[in-house]
Amino acid sequence: MKVTYGPKIDYRWCNGCKKCYDACPQDIYDWDDEKGLPIVAYPEECYICGFCELNCPQLAINVELPLAVRYFFSIYPKG
Repeated sequence: MKVTYGPKIDYRWCNGCKKCYDACPQDIYDWDDEKGLPIVAYPEECYICGFCELNCPQLAINVELPLAVRYFFSIYPKG
């Protein structure tokens, strides 16, 4: 089953500073040494804490909430 929530990295903005990698308390990131960029390796273990998003100086990370959380808080997608 594909996980549709958790951190999404916009690689157009990511500069490989490694702050998301270091900030994540659940250690869901892996590091691509060849490209020098983070990879969301274990999205199913994400607690949606937002530390990676808050620590990203380039605003390259968007933590998407699970559908049940969005419904509970009445957060609807734009469109």
